[in-house]
Amino acid sequence: MSRLITLDETDSTNSYIRAHLNELEDGDAVTALLQTAGRGRREHSWSPDREMLPLSVLLRQPPHPEAVSLCAGVAVCNALKALSPDFPAPGIKWPNDVIVSGFKVCGILCESICTGYRFDIICGVGVNLSQTRAHFDGIGLPHAASIEQVAGIVPDRQALARDIVRRLTELCRKDFVEIREEYSSLCLTTGREVRLISENGERTAFAQGIAENGFLICRDDSGEFEVNSGEVSVRGLMGYV
Repeated sequence: MSRLITLDETDSTNSYIRAHLNELEDGDAVTALLQTAGRGRREHSWSPDREMLPLSVLLRQPPHPEAVSLCAGVAVCNALKALSPDFPAPGIKWPNDVIVSGFKVCGILCESICTGYRFDIICGVGVNLSQTRAHFDGIGLPHAASIEQVAGIVPDRQALARDIVRRLTELCRKDFVEIREEYSSLCLTTGREVRLISENGERTAFAQGIAENGFLICRDDSGEFEVNSGEVSVRGLMGYV
């Protein structure tokens, strides 16, 4: 049975798993009351506070590593919906930001570890639990919010962490094709005009749907094409989503 290790403070729960890799087994997870040097996609840093839930899960040789990041978004959405019958419907800004009522409440960062013939993944999740509007405005994150802000409840940290881990490990056993329909139903990016940002500049396109490999299917004047989250950042033209 997987373990949930709870630390009082750490620089990064992802880094903790890297440092203790030989001591941990598949499905083991780490959380902390305070994370001082967390980061998101494209090296975006997090402002440390005790009102968020940092959580990292070690997945040893997952059968479908390319789908882990997308599975994590679905796992978090389902864990949030389970908090309350009245919880506002969560969704996913492709590929895996979790959105509730138009605000980002959770970010996800997956990191791969290659050691010899092994290919493991650390899946890092950061859920905003009870920060105030003033907190996010003060650190320049107008599109972020906490669970307390959007749903009026403060989740139990340990219970939410365990539920996310359980759902994530179950979903990661599946090929993305098996959860594509569920992911697509949660994706808020599709059906919208988006701005695609890469090293080569920006372009505007219409997000049509989700491919069987998890890529974003887009269309512009030149025709249909697929977008890989590792190469392109997607922003909505109106608001965050």
